Amino acid sequence: MDEEGSVRMIAREGFDSHFDSMRKLLEEKKFIRCIRKTLKSKKVFSVADPVTECPDCMLSKNYSGRGSMAVRLTHEGKNYGFLVLSIPQALNQDETEKGIVKEISDDIALGLYRIDLEEKRKTAEREKEESNKRFQTLIDNALNCISIFQNDKKVYMNPGLRKIHRLITRAFEPPGFDNVYIEDRERIKKNYKDLLSGEIQHIDTDFRYHPEGFEKHSQIRWALVSARKIDYLGIESILTNIMDITDSKEVENFMRIQDKMTSLGRVTAGIAHEIRNPLSGIYIYLKAVKNIYNNMGDINTVLSIIDKIELAANKIESIIKRVMDFSKPGKPRFIMTNINENIDEVSKLTAVTLRKNGINFIKDLDPALPECWNEPHLIEQVVLNLITNAAEAMKGVEGEKTIELKTYRGNDCIAISIKDSGPGIPISSQSKIFDPFYTTKTNSSGIGLSICHRIITDHGGSLRFNAGLKKGAQFIIELPLQKHERRP
Repeated sequence: MDEEGSVRMIAREGFDSHFDSMRKLLEEKKFIRCIRKTLKSKKVFSVADPVTECPDCMLSKNYSGRGSMAVRLTHEGKNYGFLVLSIPQALNQDETEKGIVKEISDDIALGLYRIDLEEKRKTAEREKEESNKRFQTLIDNALNCISIFQNDKKVYMNPGLRKIHRLITRAFEPPGFDNVYIEDRERIKKNYKDLLSGEIQHIDTDFRYHPEGFEKHSQIRWALVSARKIDYLGIESILTNIMDITDSKEVENFMRIQDKMTSLGRVTAGIAHEIRNPLSGIYIYLKAVKNIYNNMGDINTVLSIIDKIELAANKIESIIKRVMDFSKPGKPRFIMTNINENIDEVSKLTAVTLRKNGINFIKDLDPALPECWNEPHLIEQVVLNLITNAAEAMKGVEGEKTIELKTYRGNDCIAISIKDSGPGIPISSQSKIFDPFYTTKTNSSGIGLSICHRIITDHGGSLRFNAGLKKGAQFIIELPLQKHERRP
């Protein structure tokens, strides 16, 4: 019988064609009295006189002068079927005979159990073999570069990628990682050693590399690697999955630069105003010098005016330098700095624009803030973007307009809060504000907050929106401290 109680197989001995009717009933799951009784009990069920006790059984007339026994075929709690047999009436109630019948049924059940196990084993092996073939086909034809390393030697590399793109095939080669760009090499080496030693469970990072077939330093590309420990052919190994992401990195860099220019454009009026003030002063001072010269005035007064002209010129130079420093793309270089200094630079760029728009800018920087690992220009870009977004949101708002910028130390992190008194962000939009190209503003690419989110994520931190405010909007940036600076 199967698990649903349907009859799968019937074996019989000592019956003639009379058994055909019984077979039909069994196949239709119409069980006679002795079968119904034995399926409900583990014990051997016996009938002394089947002719009188089981008149509905079409085989009972063949039992004249004989008794019958029925028993389940059970092993490991599973019922495999039943056994029904005739027996001399003298032995029908003999306990020894019942014990022998029970042993026979147990042996048959054990045999069926082993047949069942063997079928399951063969099925499992067949499925495993088919699964391995599918997996091997998938790996062999994958467009990523998939490799397996044992003791720093490559023992497998999928052939699919080599047919399409050979540049990346030797980008990740332990132990020297010679094709990894020198500025990323030590980081990749450390990650690989930490993975081997068990300090980390996986590697998921990007790095620059020199492509195969090109002279060193002639070209640099970007790759993304995912590496895990596996057991391969009984040996501890490292499985790596590498893909070239140069194109996406270039697009991302272009979008960052574009967003920088967009942010910078928003404060152009303020920058022009900042430059116009010292230029006006220079013009006035030069006119004063000319009058003094014409009237043969005091040379000390002239020197004093020249000093003021020099201060005004230095101020213009400082403004231009801040703009140039912010706008140049440059390579990301993470250093230990105090982010208060970065934010101070941003406030200088935005102060005039905010003041002209009637926005009260409150700056509350924690003087005891420790340094953290960051790329100053990128942090400036994020903060400037959030401030200008807040300023734009308050255009047309009546009443007091305020932007509050605050830094403080959080739990194992440095936090930056930018809060405004504008209309806030609708609940329907809050879940989408970090999605690329999502915007509620006209003439906007919708990538600003998405890029900001990515920059902070690349720093190992988080950028989140505080949805709990009743009025206005608040964004909070959290940047992690270095391990040795974290609180216990």
